[in-house]
Amino acid sequence: MASVATTTSTLTQLMKVYYDRKLLDFAEPVMVADKLADHSRDIPQKEGKTVNFTRYVPLAKITAVTAEGANPDYVEMEAFEFEKTTVKYSNTIRLTDTLVLTAYDDVTEGAVMLCGVNMGESINYQYRLAMSLGLYPMRVDNSSTYAKTGTVGAAPTTTTLVAAELTEADHFWVNGLIIFTTGRNAGYAGEVTAFTALTDTVTFEPALKNAPAVGDLFRIVVTTGLAATNIVTGAAVERAVAILKKNKAPKYDGKFFAGIMSPFVVYDFMQDSAWVNAQHYASPEAIKNGELGKWGGVRWYEDTEAFTTLITDGTADASDRGFSFYSSVGTINQTPIFGKHCIAGTRISGVKDKLIIKVSGPQDTSNATNAFSLVSWKAYFIGVVLNGLFGVQILSGASTVA
Repeated sequence: MASVATTTSTLTQLMKVYYDRKLLDFAEPVMVADKLADHSRDIPQKEGKTVNFTRYVPLAKITAVTAEGANPDYVEMEAFEFEKTTVKYSNTIRLTDTLVLTAYDDVTEGAVMLCGVNMGESINYQYRLAMSLGLYPMRVDNSSTYAKTGTVGAAPTTTTLVAAELTEADHFWVNGLIIFTTGRNAGYAGEVTAFTALTDTVTFEPALKNAPAVGDLFRIVVTTGLAATNIVTGAAVERAVAILKKNKAPKYDGKFFAGIMSPFVVYDFMQDSAWVNAQHYASPEAIKNGELGKWGGVRWYEDTEAFTTLITDGTADASDRGFSFYSSVGTINQTPIFGKHCIAGTRISGVKDKLIIKVSGPQDTSNATNAFSLVSWKAYFIGVVLNGLFGVQILSGASTVA
């Protein structure tokens, strides 16, 4: 039988509220992406863990004149649906009675601080992972060797396509990212798991619900060849913004896109003389927590937890590199710029991210000598990219500041 700890009767409601606020105080500064995500699709309680999202297919442009007195032909409204399932994330700190009795500081408050930071970083990481695998990938060097636009050829499936433009060697595109830019799957991105040179066949995951049509366009990118000197510049940001405008990505407040930078990318980019620091805003009181400034039609936020990956190398089985593999020693920096409704953070309605503090009670036989107490956090959450064309992931190197 699993051990059970009881909530202490000495932790008053006032103390619970105090510690709940402390948890949020420490979590919110690192939950950068959560501030910018769409939170309109929480799942009602007792209605399962899965939420369905709908991505609508744009209508074809009308180029023919509608005759006087006539009605246009009917067209079908098409949509691409996909599902995501909320999952639980949690962590627990165990405090021994000796530590509590001998420490100079408030040990419980210290544990709450660590839990808050850990919760914020963990949730933020899930957003960054989703964006890494879901946004339109753009290399700062604008390479035509390691980034190509292709056309879907004959007999595509939900996990494979053939493209005559891809003439590279076996495995060349493995661990790269593919995103469809036209057709009913526009905005879907997936990771390349295989490339066969003989047939120009790309295999990717996760599977589409519906196979692409012959003639649909896609973009495929690997990070091979990017160096530390390939830094984020104003020109790269302007190119990313141009892509977002072309893809009709909606802006926040109708004015700006949002961008998230890590410290070394910030260092490189802030050498640009056109950068406008946050303290130069006309209304500085309106600046959101963590905001750095604005440049090129983008409001920039700093994320101290950089999402970095190892360079793809075209091997058959690179299980430690590519867009889905975060690496603390990776040299590829990912800098997302995105519009409103690009990303969503889905939770279970009414179920807040929670702090739980428990110590042994008088009937708790699992902790007979009151040897420890527990401070925990838990969150039911899933980070989702709603439309990959509403965001651009800038792939770059960065200077090392020592």
